[in-house]
Amino acid sequence: MDFALTGEQEALRDTAAKYLADERAHADADRAWTDVTGLGWLDPELGTVELALLAEQLGHARSPSPWWATVGLAGPALRAGGRTLRRPATLAWAEESGPGTLAALLPPARSDGDVSCTVAADGTLDGRKVAVPHAGEAVDLVVAVAGPDGVELRLVDASALHPAPSDAGPAALDPTRPAATVDLSGAASTPLVAAHASGDVLAMTRRRTLTLLAAEAVGVATRALAWATGYATARTQFGRPIGANQAVAHPLAELYGQVETARSLAYRAAWSVDAEPGPVADRAVATAAVAGREAATTACEAAIQTYGGSGFTWEQPLHHWYRRAWWLATFDGTVSDLRAELAALLLDGTTGQDAPGR
Repeated sequence: MDFALTGEQEALRDTAAKYLADERAHADADRAWTDVTGLGWLDPELGTVELALLAEQLGHARSPSPWWATVGLAGPALRAGGRTLRRPATLAWAEESGPGTLAALLPPARSDGDVSCTVAADGTLDGRKVAVPHAGEAVDLVVAVAGPDGVELRLVDASALHPAPSDAGPAALDPTRPAATVDLSGAASTPLVAAHASGDVLAMTRRRTLTLLAAEAVGVATRALAWATGYATARTQFGRPIGANQAVAHPLAELYGQVETARSLAYRAAWSVDAEPGPVADRAVATAAVAGREAATTACEAAIQTYGGSGFTWEQPLHHWYRRAWWLATFDGTVSDLRAELAALLLDGTTGQDAPGR
């Protein structure tokens, strides 16, 4: 393993940072997606390490782009089905009375009978999915359905559907990460991944998605830390910067170490997803997900505290990143769930679904 980024990887990261720093990158959704395609962020040549570098910058900018849902959630199934990534896409897997997390779709936790969305002989679907990320923006919708031989993944043209927003608007945890309920009754579909291969594809989907979100969390933490240290340097009281006080400086120094550790673990997980599939990658991904989520929430809270009274007002932009941090902390299970999964992987080789307390 090479612990240093290559020149091409550094150039990709720096180009992404420069592009996302421009307000025009977020002003128009259609243009932003065209730019993402033109910049090559959907190219099949990009490995998970390169995707993680992009995700980190997207988190730093708090981008509302459905890019992560396209390459993380839908990408593995679309690639496995011989499709190219050119349009916004997402994955629909959660159900009200069925699997709520990606982990619930993986062996040994998975029971094919838990998936109530079914497919008929002519390819039409019956059922609905809940909490579908970016459903309103997706053109390609990958759906986990119960087929005659088990759970399979099928492709639906989302432009013909009418998602009902379930976590969107100002009241949402993070308005830039909308979710919706999708009624699939009568929707036409085409096969992507057969039942015998869906387990492996879903496992890759979860590894890649959690890794990209761990990297995104590092970007959120980095942004919050930069704000906090900048304010601690510029804000003066009694003739000197507030950062000169140990009560301010020491927590930020400890936070820097936490963020850098989370970054290293995210890069390690990204490398493992491609190079060490299986239990080794699962352990690396779970570790990175825990570290990234905790770094993001801790960094935002520390930054709010550093700003003092002004940090607690809604006018402070930091709160938008704090919302993203909490969204990240709850996606596909909580930090406690991931810790239980990691403990099970380390202690007895089972998945987190069999860990005590799950």
